[in-house]
Formats: sequence, C-alpha cells, structure tokens
Amino acid sequence: MADPAQGEALASAARRRPGDGSLVVLALVLLVVLIGVPLVRLLGVAIGGGVAGVLATLADPHVGGAIVNSLWTAALVAVLAVSAGTATALATERGGLAGAGWLRAGILLPLLCPPFVTAFGWTRAYGPRGLADRMFGVEVPGLFGPLGIVLVLAVAALPLAWLIVAGALASRVEPDAERAARASGAGPWMVLGTVTLPLLRPAILSALVVTFVFAVNAFGVPAILGTPAGFTTITTRLYQDLARSSDPGLFAEAGILAATLVVLAVAVVGPVDAWLTGRPAARTGDSAGGRAGPARQGVWLRRVGAFGLGSVILLAAVVPLVAVLLTALTRAVGLAPVPANWTFANFGEALGARFADGLVHSVVLAVGAATIVVPLGALLVVVGRHRGRGRGLLRTASTVGFALPGSALAIAVLVAYGGWLRDSLAIILIAYVAKLWALGQRQVAGSLDRLPLDAVRAARSSGAGPVAAIRTTVVPLLRPSLIAAWLIVFLFALHELTMSALLYGPRTATLSVVVLNAQQLGDPTVSAALAVLLVGLIGVVAVPLVLVTRRWA
Repeated sequence: MADPAQGEALASAARRRPGDGSLVVLALVLLVVLIGVPLVRLLGVAIGGGVAGVLATLADPHVGGAIVNSLWTAALVAVLAVSAGTATALATERGGLAGAGWLRAGILLPLLCPPFVTAFGWTRAYGPRGLADRMFGVEVPGLFGPLGIVLVLAVAALPLAWLIVAGALASRVEPDAERAARASGAGPWMVLGTVTLPLLRPAILSALVVTFVFAVNAFGVPAILGTPAGFTTITTRLYQDLARSSDPGLFAEAGILAATLVVLAVAVVGPVDAWLTGRPAARTGDSAGGRAGPARQGVWLRRVGAFGLGSVILLAAVVPLVAVLLTALTRAVGLAPVPANWTFANFGEALGARFADGLVHSVVLAVGAATIVVPLGALLVVVGRHRGRGRGLLRTASTVGFALPGSALAIAVLVAYGGWLRDSLAIILIAYVAKLWALGQRQVAGSLDRLPLDAVRAARSSGAGPVAAIRTTVVPLLRPSLIAAWLIVFLFALHELTMSALLYGPRTATLSVVVLNAQQLGDPTVSAALAVLLVGLIGVVAVPLVLVTRRWA
C-alpha cells in the first residue's frame, strides 16, 4: 500500500510542476496583447490632447447629445426589458401556464435573430407602408427615432433578462419559503412582494446591468431606426467619426467616445459585481429538489395568461420575421406581399458577390475565433486550477473583454494594431477573440468542475500513461461540452455586427455588414433576402448547439 505522506508529496510536486509557470506567462502575455495593450493605447489617444481637449470634446453639443441619448435610452431599455423579463419568468416558471415549453422557446427566439434584423423587421411590419399598415391601417408612431430604438432593443434584451431571472427562480428562490408563506395564509401578491422578489433582487440587479450594457453598446438598431431621424448615439457617432477618420480631430473624438464607453461600462458593472460577489451564497432548491408549484389560479386563467404571453411573442418577435420574409419574396417595393407578387429573384440577386464574400468572411472569422477561443479558455482554466498569486486575477481579466462594449473594444484594437492590420480580417479576428475569450473559459470551467477525477485515477492505476488516460477518459467526457463551447463562440461571431462595422475594410465586410449596408442603401427587398439568409444560417448553427447542449445536460 502506498504511503499517504508520499502520495501527498507527489500531489504537491504535481501542483508545482515546471510547466505551470510557463502557462501562467503565456496566459498573461496573451491577455496583455489582446486586452491590455489596446486599452492602454485607447486611453492614450483619448487623453492625448490633455484634459482640456477631453472636456472640450465632451462639451460639443453633438458629442454630448449622443452620450446623453445613449444613457437615457439604455436606462429605459433596461427598465422595460427587466420588468417584462421578470414578469415573464414568473409566469413561465411559477404560473403553471399551458404550453410553457413553447412559450420559453418563443421568448428565446430574439436571441437567434441579430438585433439589427429585428429592427429591420419592425420597419417592414409596423412602419409606414408596412405589413400592419397595409392590412389594418396601423403603424407604430415614431418608430424611426428614440421610441422605436427603445422598443426594439427592449425586445432584443428581454431574453437576456428572462434567462437571468428564470435561472435565479430555479436556483436561488427556495420553493419551501413560498410554500410556507402560502400555507400561512399569504395571498399570491403578498408572497411575491415579501418572499419571491426580495430573493430575486440580486438577479434583477444583474439583469439591469447586463441589459443596460447591451443597450448602450447597440449599433445596428440605432443605425437603422435612429439615423434616418437624426437621432445619434455613442455607437452611431463612433461609426460616423471613423468613416471620416482621415480627419485627426474626428479620430481623436472617436477615441474619447470609446473611452467614455469603457468608463460607463466599468462604472455600471464594477460596483454591482463587487456587491454581488460580497454577498453570501444563497441556498438553492428545496429538500426534495423540486420547483415551487404554480399559484392556485383556475385553469382558464392560466390559459388566458398563456394566450396573452403568446400573443406578445407573436407580435414582437414572429410578425417582424414574417414581414422580412414577405419583403424578401415580393417582386418590388410598394407591391402588396401577396402570393401573386412573390418571386425568388430577390434571393437570386442577394446570392451574388456581396453575399458570397460576406459569407466567406463571416465563416472564416467565426471558425477562427471559435478554434482559438476554446483552447485559450482551457488555458485559463488549467492555470486557474493551480494555486498561486495572480491566477484568480488572470481569470477575472479574461472577462474584461466580454464586459467591455464592442464599439470601445473595436476602437482600442484599431488604435493598437491598425497601423499593421487595418482593413484586414486579422484585426477583426483579434477583436472577436478578445471579446469572446471569456465564453470559452466559462464553458470549459463548468465542464471540468463536473469531471469525475476517479476515472482518470482508475486509468492511471491500470497502467495507462498520462496521455492515454486523458485521451480515453477526459476527452470523451469533455467532447460534448467542448463542441458546445465551439458552437456558442461560432454563433456569437457569425452574427456579430458592432465590431465588424467599425473594423471592416473594402474587401473584408462580414455578412452582417453586407446586410446592414444593403438596408442603408435603400434596397429593402434584397436586404430582406440577405437578412433571411443570415437568420437561416444562424438557425442552422443553433440546431446542433441545442442538440449537443441537451445531450450534455
């Protein structure tokens, strides 16, 4: 029998193996190159003209107005999305609604549709001469402007809020507490106000932060709905400045605006993250591991609730997509979208050089980002599993890129590496990797936490070498999760627009940029066909992701 002291010595030696130091250095160098250097260079550009120059730029009515517009619209989007997301999560997870599985799928539908496509769909569904206007004489007043921006971004952000709150309902809100309150005679509203919502407070705060950062970083929706009305935000102002970047003053202004986005993100995310981190972990679930039962309302009321929620999903998410599809099928603008006027010619025109080049660029970038991010995520996980100073800091630093607004990160990468890589796919790839690194790290970390180490020990004790033990035990167990991580990063990169729109060159436009440019050039039928193709491509990627995730779960 092996000596326990000897075993502990061997374990300690393994934890101190020489390769650990080189892995830490490699991770540190990559983080500095991808995130540290761009941020430092960005701040250097922002303050290059001194504090007086920064204050003068921010005092410009156009710049200051764009910042104010971003702040109030993002705040309103966060409030609307989180309020609706919380109510929806309570309805689907606690309300006992009929067809809850279908309702959950409908709530998540906007995640498969890029926000700028959703905005385009709303213009075709509820704008002037849109589908609703043609059929019922109804249109959304002020759709082109701040009202439309807030509505569409709230629809796009609602699934994010729902995911956070629904997850908290499943893990944080202890069903026994709700049952005890009900057994004591409390009505549904009293239980909600005194038990459920107080326990949900951290999740609601997290959802507010996530949706605010999502909205303040949005580019496609303000570009489609705000630019025609002369309503600018930080991101659209950045785009305009870079379009005229030959003017040194405008490039400096872009740097200041990007740095402002960084400051806003840190100011909002930092305090909330510190507060949430300092809170004690909540107990999860009940002793039986079940959910709280639905509130005691009649079957008819649950059916009415399901019908109401389904109607909202239909109007907010499904109808705009149908309107885009009908626009793509209609022969020309102005014709009624009826079968007599349908044609596939728009798809034939869309499937031209623009689509082919954009598709190739998007796929190459998405494959490259996913293939790089997953091993980098594994690198951070391996580094973080061994004790040592700075290991936790490295893991935290990887999340900075994901938390930073894409517009700011794109400008930072452009400032740092634009001199060598401007107008190339490589500079877009660097931005993608810096932004999405945390996704790979979190997915791999979650998988390793569930990995049964006894299988590895059994293989080693049976005579297998380290490589053989990993190949026969670890890899098969991690394969579904690694595939899921790869597909998640691929999906995010495939429909990314904000960074691509700021970094693309004459020959490096991605498919999302091609769709946006076609829409801005006033070609709704072809741009609708391009949008349909993009959403279809995203759906094709999403199907295997769902299958792999379900199998692994």
